[in-house]
Amino acid sequence: MRLYRFSLVILGLAFLVAPGLATELGDDAPPLKVEKWLKGGPIDLKDGKGKTIYVVEFWATWCGPCRMSIPHLTEVQKEFKDKNVVVIGVSTDSEKTRAAVKPFVDKMGAKMEYAVALDTEDKAANKAYMAAFNVGGIPNAFVIDTKGKIVWQGHPMVGLEEVLDAVVGGKYDVKSLAEISRKLEEEAEKLGKLMEEYFTAVSASTDAKGAAEIGAKILELAKKNAMALNQFAWTILAAEEIKARDLKLALQAGKAAYDACQGQDPAIVDTYARALFDNGQVKEAIEQQEKAIALAGDQQEMKAEFEKTLKRYEEAAKKQKP
Repeated sequence: MRLYRFSLVILGLAFLVAPGLATELGDDAPPLKVEKWLKGGPIDLKDGKGKTIYVVEFWATWCGPCRMSIPHLTEVQKEFKDKNVVVIGVSTDSEKTRAAVKPFVDKMGAKMEYAVALDTEDKAANKAYMAAFNVGGIPNAFVIDTKGKIVWQGHPMVGLEEVLDAVVGGKYDVKSLAEISRKLEEEAEKLGKLMEEYFTAVSASTDAKGAAEIGAKILELAKKNAMALNQFAWTILAAEEIKARDLKLALQAGKAAYDACQGQDPAIVDTYARALFDNGQVKEAIEQQEKAIALAGDQQEMKAEFEKTLKRYEEAAKKQKP
C-alpha cells in the first residue's frame, strides 16, 4: 500500500481547464471590467493594443497559494517592465472578504508592486476570463499579446516567465506556448513519482538504500517549486510512518522552498523553522518561527498554531542554556 500520493495539485501544477470552452486561446481578450483599481490603475486593455503585453492574474486574500505568488509576480513585473509587460492582479474576493482587499494590498506595499483591481460584485472579470475558460482554481493568469489575443493561461508560478520570454521575442503561437505547460505537467508527474518512490523506501526500512540519491533528484527537479519543496520537507519531518528520517535533506528542501517564496509564505517559513529546530539550530528556528507568526497576519487559526510551536522552541532554548 502506498502511503503518499503527490498529485499535480499538491505540487502546485494544476491546469484546471475543461473541454468545450466558451473562449479559447487565440481569441480576443474581453474588456477587463472591475469595480475599482486599488493600485496602479486604471488600465484599459484596448489602450495597449499594438504595444503592451498584459498578464491578468486572478487571486483572493484568503487563498494561500495566491499569497505565495504575489512576490513572484512582483519580480515578474520588475523583470519585464522595460519590455512593455504589465501585470494586473484582479481580486475575486466575495462579499465576506471584499472589505479586506484594500487593507491587504496597502499592507503588502512594495511586495505587491503591480496593478491591482477589485472585481465587481457580480464577478464580471471572473466570468469573462475564468468562467469562460472553465478554470476553477486560483491563482490563475492569462497572457494577452500585443494583438489583444489571449495566448496562454495557467498557474502564475509555473512557466509564466518562459511564456513571456517567447511572447516578448515574437517567436510564438498558441500551440508552442501550450507546449510549455505540457512539458511542465510531465515534469510534475515525474516529480510526483519520485516522491512516492522516496517515501515508500524510507517508510519500509530504517536502512533505506538509495533514498539519498532519489532525494537529490527530487531537489534538482523541484528547484524553485516552493509548494513541492515545502511538501517534501514537511513530510520528511512530520510523517509518523517514516523509519529513515533524513533531517539534513529536510533542511535542504525547506531552505530551497523558503528561497523560492522569498521567505514570504507563512506555512513555508514554519516548515523551514521546524527543519532548523530538528537539526539542532534552535536559535535560528525561533527567529524563523517569529517571522512565520508575523506573516500569518489575520489568519488566527494558523497564527495560534505557530505561536504554540514557538513556545516549544523557546522552552527547548531555555534547557540548552548552562
